[in-house]
Amino acid sequence: MKTSKRTFLKSLLAVSILAISGLHSGFTYAKSTDNLKLGFLVKQPEEPWFQTEWRFADKAAQDLGDVEIIKIAVPDGEKTLNAIDNLAANGAKGFVICTPNPKLGPAIMQKLDLMI
Repeated sequence: MKTSKRTFLKSLLAVSILAISGLHSGFTYAKSTDNLKLGFLVKQPEEPWFQTEWRFADKAAQDLGDVEIIKIAVPDGEKTLNAIDNLAANGAKGFVICTPNPKLGPAIMQKLDLMI
């Protein structure tokens, strides 16, 4: 069965939200004026593929309601780690990432652990 990109991204966003809420025992989110903030970091924002991913993420956030997608370009490792710090400082509860370097995986996971 083929899954469309839109369905896949909506599912990914929903799973991310559920995973984040399940991983953080102190996490409470009630309907209010506060939006759930999620980062979406990509290595090449000028590429049509990533523009499409961002567009579908925005649509999924709109469909879910009270979710804000923070889109950031991260062309190198230093900017990637700084962007994650900025997301945490701005109250983001998690992120989706297409890392510019897979070797950043442990550092990214360490930053995520500090975020949630």
